[in-house]
Amino acid sequence: MISLLSGEKGRKILIIGAAAVLVLLMLGTIFHTEKSTQTLPLENPASVEQSLETRLKTLLEKIDGVGEVSVLITLDRCSQQVYEKDEKTQTDESRSSTEKETVLSANKEPLPTAVIQPKVRGAAVVCSGANDPIVREKVTNAVAKALNIGVSKVYVTY
Repeated sequence: MISLLSGEKGRKILIIGAAAVLVLLMLGTIFHTEKSTQTLPLENPASVEQSLETRLKTLLEKIDGVGEVSVLITLDRCSQQVYEKDEKTQTDESRSSTEKETVLSANKEPLPTAVIQPKVRGAAVVCSGANDPIVREKVTNAVAKALNIGVSKVYVTY
């Protein structure tokens, strides 16, 4: 192994390897910067509710014994965008204070890091087969699992 790296041929291999590592590091930095400055989508709460309702209705219609279905979903809050914060600590003679500032991108816009999706508050389902307790239980469990909420937050009726 050491004999491969000695002499003129070994020097060339080291130089090419070092150049390749530098190129990879530069590409990683470029792609990381581009990715971090992209804006993350914020959705309108009404459109999120409508999308969830449509998908849930399609799911529930496939359960045996469920007839016509209507679904209503309520959200606890709308989407929130989280921005990168930079901490600055200032110390003077009497006290020390920490201040957080929003980090700005190259085009002077806040640097987004994440979007917190809306949380489902509850769901109401009206379906023609819900007069059967077994169908009602299947619908309740399907809604609770699909929305990741407790069964107490699901109301099913006919």
